[in-house]
Amino acid sequence: MRISFSTGTFYHRPLAYSLRLARALGYDGVEYVVGPDYFLSGIEPLRRATSEYETPVLSIHPPFHLLTTLPLTNWPRRGGWAWPRTTALGRELGATLAVTHTVFLAGPHTPRMARYQAALRMGREAGGGLTLTIESNQYNRRSKRYLLDDLQRLVDFAQEQECGVTLDTCHVGANGEDLLECYEIARPALRNVHLSDVIWRAGRPRTHVLPGEGVLPLREFLTRLAADGYDGLMTLEIHPRHTGLVSSARAERWMGQALAFVRAAIVSGTTPAAKARREG
Repeated sequence: MRISFSTGTFYHRPLAYSLRLARALGYDGVEYVVGPDYFLSGIEPLRRATSEYETPVLSIHPPFHLLTTLPLTNWPRRGGWAWPRTTALGRELGATLAVTHTVFLAGPHTPRMARYQAALRMGREAGGGLTLTIESNQYNRRSKRYLLDDLQRLVDFAQEQECGVTLDTCHVGANGEDLLECYEIARPALRNVHLSDVIWRAGRPRTHVLPGEGVLPLREFLTRLAADGYDGLMTLEIHPRHTGLVSSARAERWMGQALAFVRAAIVSGTTPAAKARREG
């Protein structure tokens, strides 16, 4: 299991900042959320940063939606064009995995579904050998649920499309679902985990909280993954409010704490007793 964090936590900073932090704290790499640094300066500074800090971009994530609305980005907003560009950039940076999202699908046999399948195919082709994954949804704030909001349907669909699944733990928590049950559903196709916690306030979820600070059974979840021999990516996806926008010392402290939490749970899951419990 390789442990990384999303550069979305430090989206206002260049990739070099996240790579330097990852190396200092002992992360295995980062998930690069295509950011302002790429749109302003292109790919060469990103390549130089990965070489300088000897820390890999393990996975790639599309840019945040708000950024794509700006004219300077010239980034396609439609998935059929945007995903090939994302996966091609990931390939150039040496990533082995890409994260995509679902679209709102009313049923399995619609023109929108056909376009979605074509977009996934183009993304896979542009990425070469890169693994394309579909992220699990957070649907609790919507009045209507769609086809791939159901995790079992998402897993079945991903496997049919030769894709993996990125399971987002805080999405699971915000939906009011059982994380350990969702893990068992996602397990056959699981290639990446977006790890964060959830805090409930006044009946509303606050997501992307530091692991161990919320209500999700993340320690048990990580222990179970380790006992099962999960060898995919574990990507911490933390909201910037929990690490600070300015203080590098605070960022280092909290991201270091999060890494220690994950490692301790993994160690617990790899003991002979833990493996025996799972096998029994």
